Amino acid sequence: MKLITFIQNFKVCKVKSIALSLVVFAIFLTGNGTSAQNVSFGMLTDVHYAAIKDNGTRKYSQSLDKITQCIDTMNQTKVGFLIEMGDFKDMPVPPDSEAALGFLGKVETAFSRFRGDRYHVLGNHDEDCISKSQFYSIAKNSHISQKRSYYSFQKGGYTFVVLDACFDSTSVPYDRGHFEWSDANVPVQELKWLENELGHSNKPVIVFVHQLLYGNSKVTIKNAASVRNILEESKKVKCVFHGHDHKGGYERINGIHYYTLKGMVEGNFPESNSFALVSLAKDSIRIKGYGNAVSMSLPIY
Repeated sequence: MKLITFIQNFKVCKVKSIALSLVVFAIFLTGNGTSAQNVSFGMLTDVHYAAIKDNGTRKYSQSLDKITQCIDTMNQTKVGFLIEMGDFKDMPVPPDSEAALGFLGKVETAFSRFRGDRYHVLGNHDEDCISKSQFYSIAKNSHISQKRSYYSFQKGGYTFVVLDACFDSTSVPYDRGHFEWSDANVPVQELKWLENELGHSNKPVIVFVHQLLYGNSKVTIKNAASVRNILEESKKVKCVFHGHDHKGGYERINGIHYYTLKGMVEGNFPESNSFALVSLAKDSIRIKGYGNAVSMSLPIY
């Protein structure tokens, strides 16, 4: 009798063990666990598309050809998503909101050729003569409310956070050119949201923001130190990707990588272009630059 009871208990324990293993394996496959899974995405920045006269090295009207090359490449490589990191369009001089909205519609149509999820980061030129709400009435983020200028989403084993630093020092949002482009800030309300998002994430985090979170120049966010402090205290943020500074750049601060992608608008096509494919693994971030974009392999700490 004792032998029969032992065999029955053994069978029950074995079944429970197998079931538990299947649950753990399912969590790993669906990306709902804490293990980081490989994911790839494409990124571009500072497209500045506009049907206007060139300004030095800025070749505004050629950006449609450049973004077309980028989209074709990303569709071929089948990346998980595509993100543009601000200054998507430009404007004529003197400012003309109707013309600017037309430029935005045209470049968004080109961007929407990507066969996958697409995301936008607000840049200062995106509100040079239109409002944020006008921008997002045309530029669509996949699965994100058009009312959200900062937001998060998850892909694979990562959380991705998009910040909006297009606010002045008094927390007034950039609107229809009524701002100073060198006065970029992340307001208190957004900082609280960021802290909450990072606190609730059980995955490693990648951040996108147009203006820089490192350095001390006109292209740097005024309260960058406060933002970095929140990122560092979470111990989850692995890399921050920027645009804005067309010449590009890189810094590592307290274990977090800060990579600035070169601006797409710079130089004549086809000799010049700039976009990148990013591959995230458990222990590294691999950036494959196209055209002028800089390739890097960054260890994950």
